[in-house]
Amino acid sequence: MPDDPVSPPGRPSPDSGTAGEFGFRERLFGAVRRRLGLAVIRVRNPRVDFGARCDVRKGGSFLVANGAVAKFGPGCVLDRGITVESRGYLEVGAGTVFGHHCTVAADQEVVIGERCLLAEMVSVRDHDHAFDRDDASILDQGRVTAPVRIGSDVWIGAKATIVRGVTIGSGSVIGANAVVTRDVPPGSIVVGVPARVVGQRGGTPS
Repeated sequence: MPDDPVSPPGRPSPDSGTAGEFGFRERLFGAVRRRLGLAVIRVRNPRVDFGARCDVRKGGSFLVANGAVAKFGPGCVLDRGITVESRGYLEVGAGTVFGHHCTVAADQEVVIGERCLLAEMVSVRDHDHAFDRDDASILDQGRVTAPVRIGSDVWIGAKATIVRGVTIGSGSVIGANAVVTRDVPPGSIVVGVPARVVGQRGGTPS
């Protein structure tokens, strides 16, 4: 058997240079597209503060009330179909990436740190419907709010839900479909409904 594997017919070898050239063109066109797209998004959504080099894909919805804050640090990626709502204070740190069709909504305060990864269809909200009274419909009982704070370098898996009043420590991993209803210590791995700590990054399972 030869020491160097032979690429299948029609497939370039890793060192052929073809992949590198294709990557360069893609990066160039991507950079142009992002700059033009960001300029359009800024015009359409003047109440949202997008940092330099943000990449905002198609189909996003941005609702920011008068006097509210919604700001994204440099280099954030907002994939297609994202929903952003702020009636209070919403801040996202530099380099954080949102998968497609995420929802981030702040009635009071939502703060997300730098270089986080939120997979597709993640929901982060600082409010919920009140339902204590049984003499009125839930629809008529208004909302209850509590701040949500997510540290830096947090990975939140697909379709996870972060509810009001939760703090997630930096470096944590939230499993797909988890419902986080309580604070998560830094560096934790949590899964389930409701989410529970099952381990620590670099450590042994709980």
